[in-house]
Amino acid sequence: MNFPTRNEINTNYASKILEEIKSIDIDKIDFSGEDFNPITEIKEKQSVYFWIRIYLNEEYDIEPNTDINIKYTYSGEVLTTKFICYSKKGLNKNMDENIINYNPEDDKKILCLMVDTDRINVNSSDIPFIRSLFKLSRFYSPQVIRLSELEIIDSKGNISFYDIDF
Repeated sequence: MNFPTRNEINTNYASKILEEIKSIDIDKIDFSGEDFNPITEIKEKQSVYFWIRIYLNEEYDIEPNTDINIKYTYSGEVLTTKFICYSKKGLNKNMDENIINYNPEDDKKILCLMVDTDRINVNSSDIPFIRSLFKLSRFYSPQVIRLSELEIIDSKGNISFYDIDF
């Protein structure tokens, strides 16, 4: 079986983009005046996600792609996230952050959740406090919070946890 080389893939992709550029009808564009606004079209939007780890008191069985809500009880803010996977047991790293021992066994006491960065950085007026907890968000500010002020909720109800890492 012959697979295309990386160069062939890049050439095909570049050719596709070049054809799309050639298809733009510049006769329809009025370049005169102060109100000139170039026509733009997003062909493909890139998705970027924030990862959240929740450290549980006991093992918890849950299916991937399940919605999990993080609720800040003081204000009633709710952030819906997706459960993607469990963390791995015995994930040992050396000083260079390289994995030295890998164990494929799931650690069902650590949930890995994801949320789209646009939900935190752009569409976030309904979660002003929760968005400030994400260290990589544009709204981050150091916070002091009691874990009792957060609830982790799925379709079965509250999930008992002892730590959370935004």
